[in-house]
Amino acid sequence: MTDITLVNQDEERARVQDAGAGGAPPGGPAPPEAAGHEPPMVEVKGFSFSIGEKLILSGVDFSIPKGGYLSILGPNGAGKSTLLKCLLRLHEKGSSEGSVEVAGKPISAYTQKELAKIVSYVPQAGGWIPPFTIIELAKLSRFPYATSVSALNRTDLESVDRALEITALTHMKDRPLKTLSGGERQKAFLAAALAQGSPVMLLDEPASFLDPHHTSELEKMLIKLNRDEGLTMLAVTHDLNHPVKSGGFALILKGGRTSYFGPVTGLLGAGVLEEAFSHEFAYLTHPADGRPVILAE
Repeated sequence: MTDITLVNQDEERARVQDAGAGGAPPGGPAPPEAAGHEPPMVEVKGFSFSIGEKLILSGVDFSIPKGGYLSILGPNGAGKSTLLKCLLRLHEKGSSEGSVEVAGKPISAYTQKELAKIVSYVPQAGGWIPPFTIIELAKLSRFPYATSVSALNRTDLESVDRALEITALTHMKDRPLKTLSGGERQKAFLAAALAQGSPVMLLDEPASFLDPHHTSELEKMLIKLNRDEGLTMLAVTHDLNHPVKSGGFALILKGGRTSYFGPVTGLLGAGVLEEAFSHEFAYLTHPADGRPVILAE
């Protein structure tokens, strides 16, 4: 740590701002409203959600352009995973206020199959393990387009093959999920989401429970998919340095409310993280590549 020194916050913001090709933030154009006349890919306005008497989300606002990257941060219990489930319409018992639009339409206007053609989901690594092989899981993700796995057409099979190739799982496609390591299994879930062919991908702490090698591998893969494939990504994460690497935008939830929303450059200093987490942070420079590093004191 002796080679890492404290840096000027303005310099750090500029360094992150210039991290993308051509000086643009790597997650997409610089503020969401600068994306031209095309509507945001995901837009949430004044969204509140409660179950019974318990208010979980309150007045949440954000919008992400097509091809943008949003890192969703916040303390435990802030409502991050609940927000993703609401975007997927998986909360049946709760009540909500406000609006949620995806690809210019309220999510209430979609059937579940129609919504699945636009939004895919990658769960946490430590959850339930389905009793399928890698390729079976990927084929099942084509459910929005086919009536059954046996009815998959050439386009479906090509989507599955390409997803396995991108995630480097082709050689082990017949392995049951229960025989995989945590990192391999998480890549299988990512492959299934890719095979689904949806332009928006939601990820709920995709690197949790993974070792450093698989965490780094998965992180690089997500950033590459965002940049090269143009996928719009919304990722819940506890890694405060992930937004710095991915670029784009950050949303911090605290107590179910928006504590911060804006470019990831806004996370560097100015008390944003300190306010959200009630903790002190150090803002450093990585000795190898000069990128910002955020450390909890």
